[in-house]
Amino acid sequence: MITPVGPGHAEIFSRTCGPSVEKARAYDTGPFSEVLHYVMDDTAGRHGRSARRNEALQRALDEGIDWVFFLDADDRLTPNAFEAFGRVIAAEPGLDVVWGLICTVDPGGEPALREGQPATLDSREDYLAAAPFHGVQIGGFYRAAVAAKFGFDTAMDTGEDYKFYCQLWAEARCAKRPEIFFLNHRGQHSTGPRSATGADWNRAVTGMWIAELGKAEVWTRFEDAAGRVVRMRLTNPADPIQNSFLQGRFFDQASLEKLGMLVEVPAPRIVDVGAKDGNHVLWYARNLQPARIFPVEPKPAALERLAANIEANGIADLVDRRGLGLRVGEGRQAAFAADAGPAGAARWTAPDDGAPGTCALDDLLEGERVDFIRIDAEGAELEVLDGAAGLIARDRPVIWIAVLKANAMHFLQGWCRKAGYRVVDSTFHLNTTHYFVVPKEAP
Repeated sequence: MITPVGPGHAEIFSRTCGPSVEKARAYDTGPFSEVLHYVMDDTAGRHGRSARRNEALQRALDEGIDWVFFLDADDRLTPNAFEAFGRVIAAEPGLDVVWGLICTVDPGGEPALREGQPATLDSREDYLAAAPFHGVQIGGFYRAAVAAKFGFDTAMDTGEDYKFYCQLWAEARCAKRPEIFFLNHRGQHSTGPRSATGADWNRAVTGMWIAELGKAEVWTRFEDAAGRVVRMRLTNPADPIQNSFLQGRFFDQASLEKLGMLVEVPAPRIVDVGAKDGNHVLWYARNLQPARIFPVEPKPAALERLAANIEANGIADLVDRRGLGLRVGEGRQAAFAADAGPAGAARWTAPDDGAPGTCALDDLLEGERVDFIRIDAEGAELEVLDGAAGLIARDRPVIWIAVLKANAMHFLQGWCRKAGYRVVDSTFHLNTTHYFVVPKEAP
């Protein structure tokens, strides 16, 4: 057992942490012939917890210790921790690291499992798919030689534990299992030199998490309202759309649910301008029973995720890919290639400077009936409407459009009047308002 005792933690260690180790040792030592507790004093804050942990790791190697457990001075070991670990390692003897469930105790409260955490983790990809707050914590069993191979970064005041976990998941045999090894007492972080709060930890870890996601193919999984599994690629949890996947729901769920009452055409043909990750595309496929979906997305990074999400969720047969890699507007920079692209669609190519080509929806979808259009063009929504004037006049589709606040009057008093559309609903966002508009002649 390795416990650095930092500034402000001497009293709580004596009252909580230290006695909990003695109780667990007296209850059952599990697979261990001996349990030692290395209490590493740093109450003056001269070393830092990383340096103290590293010193203890080296001491463990020198003394022939097989396994180590890191227990913070303000936390408490469960009485059956060693026995529970013994069950896990007997069933899976090849593991190098075993973490248990995150169980927290708020001041004056009772222990509670952290909601939203996965009960088990078996791979690096599984680990990175969970928010760091829901993944693992420092209290776990580590083979001493494996832990010492990496150690803790002494230059970091916070987040060094997450860096340590990422190194272990990348190179060692790691697992999280549904056992409780320790109780994390919240709200009792250390004080003084080089101390850090939970908020400090979150800020430091988010950047590391994003960097790790760039090195691996990671997927989030959740169930939709009908209980069907949704798989979406995770590359940046700070992105609002991807963050909603981590929380187990589609992005913009409230607006999506309005569509069921507005798009009533059987087997609708849908255009999605600004498809991004495919959040909306997948929702349409799962909930509107469309005949065809035409996503439009110019950004290369989003295109990669969009294509992956389409394939992963088994909707490729519904998707016409002719608008991928394009901007849509009034069509002044369009370049047309006569050969057929994916799904037999005509292909529009980029200008010579490598920027995404721009075409009008009227040209891109010539001859295609359209029943519903969503437009999220990041300020270019009026240009997209101008480039779709022909198909809008012909097919009179339902339109969901994100309108920049500066463009709102032009849209409401200009375009809607001219095109013969009326607003039937709206939702408000930080910089835009999302309007749902239908032809004035619609019931």
